[in-house]
Amino acid sequence: MQDFIRHFVRDGDGVWTCTEPATLNHPQGRIQVTPGAKFPPGTMFMGIELAAWLDAEMMKLERRA
Repeated sequence: MQDFIRHFVRDGDGVWTCTEPATLNHPQGRIQVTPGAKFPPGTMFMGIELAAWLDAEMMKLERRA
């Protein structure tokens, strides 16, 4: 999952932008995101609130560092 988040950048408004093709095998199914796709907080993508999920993953990585 760490590999998935590295394909995104987060701006000051909490919007995540995909910077290169990203694929995640998730319990909901395989998620593929194309570069340039933006995910504002509250937006559902393939049944997942991707911005919230990426925020949570970022927090986990920061705690490990």
